[in-house]
Amino acid sequence: MHSSRRALVAAVALAAHGCASTGSGTPGPYEQSHVTVEGPTGRYDLLLTREQFLSSDTLTVSPKSAWPALVQTYAAFGVPLQGADAKRLMIATQYFHAHTSFAGERLSRWLECGSSMTGEIATTYEITMRFGSLLDTSVVGRTIVRTALSASAIATGSGTTPVQCSSRGTFEKRIAALVASKSQ
Repeated sequence: MHSSRRALVAAVALAAHGCASTGSGTPGPYEQSHVTVEGPTGRYDLLLTREQFLSSDTLTVSPKSAWPALVQTYAAFGVPLQGADAKRLMIATQYFHAHTSFAGERLSRWLECGSSMTGEIATTYEITMRFGSLLDTSVVGRTIVRTALSASAIATGSGTTPVQCSSRGTFEKRIAALVASKSQ
């Protein structure tokens, strides 16, 4: 296996393993909902499953059309990639920094980092984050988009200990919805 592939596999595995539970080692809250989304090119039926940081969204699209849509979705975010593996259908970003907003929304829409005297930490601190997705093809005729997100926050210019953030699940749902709309 090439070193870049090993790094990608490790990044997605680490993100999925490291983010699938809370810091105490116990599983986070589990939610599942069925959602129908109307898009410009049709109607999409999504089964959304969310654990603390790991999201699994089932799309009624083939992996053959979902993979290029996932790559396009990640490219649109404009963040550096750790790598993309078309054979394993995995893609992950490197760690990157964001402040106040990301992907057209305030960071507090995507992340829960707590509050400080100046407001929500997700929008007032510098955020270091990364995310990765894997397309699970184990269900015939469907693609399961599994996304893991890891983030921490630190007050700009301070030497304080970073605050661990948790995902609100909305960013992972955004990725699944974009993949669904670009797959048609």
